[in-house]
Amino acid sequence: MEASPAQEGGGAGARAGTHGRGRYALVAGAAVVALVLALTGAVLSPTVSLLVTVAMVLTIAWGWPAATGVAAMRGRKRLLSHSALIAGCGLLSCLVVYLFSIEELLYLLPAVVAVGVLLCFIVELVRGEGARGRLESVISAAAGVLAAVSSSGWIGMATVHSETSADAVVWGTGVVIAACIGLVGGRMIWAGPRDGPRRGAITLGVTPVAFFGTLGYAGTFFLLAVLG
Repeated sequence: MEASPAQEGGGAGARAGTHGRGRYALVAGAAVVALVLALTGAVLSPTVSLLVTVAMVLTIAWGWPAATGVAAMRGRKRLLSHSALIAGCGLLSCLVVYLFSIEELLYLLPAVVAVGVLLCFIVELVRGEGARGRLESVISAAAGVLAAVSSSGWIGMATVHSETSADAVVWGTGVVIAACIGLVGGRMIWAGPRDGPRRGAITLGVTPVAFFGTLGYAGTFFLLAVLG
């Protein structure tokens, strides 16, 4: 008995968001949701922002190998080593920003990034000489670590807001970040694979928001200095 198209491909619902316009719509929707949640968390409290940012980190760790196409290049659905590395660095950076002062962040966060990037190289060296897609894997893992660590900037924005109640500054910074995501994020999304798992599309939407977390943190300080 011949399988129907729905059975072979999992049906239209199963393919929705994996290629074409549906994929780009999913990327854009994920970016909007992530930005709204990140800004809302930054205004409500550092604890809420911590929860939102942890969710962003886990989303990036879950889908980044698929989003960059490295998993498919290596004939895998998932790369657990990359996901664990990205999640570990991202979650550690979230705790660092949540628990320590701004003076301590100046050396703690760079240390997290440095160790994370070093581990990216070590993970690929362990695979052995001549391993397939080694360079692409290193670049992908390092970029994922940077995105996960950068997301902790949203917690920093929440901390600044809780100490100053500067709603307008936080939302104003959010508008600037939204514009940056539209420009830079759109280019990054276009450069990614044009088909693939939905988790990859969702991650492509969340990642620009995470990347601009640190920019938002710095921008909040700058606006407070100018307006104060």
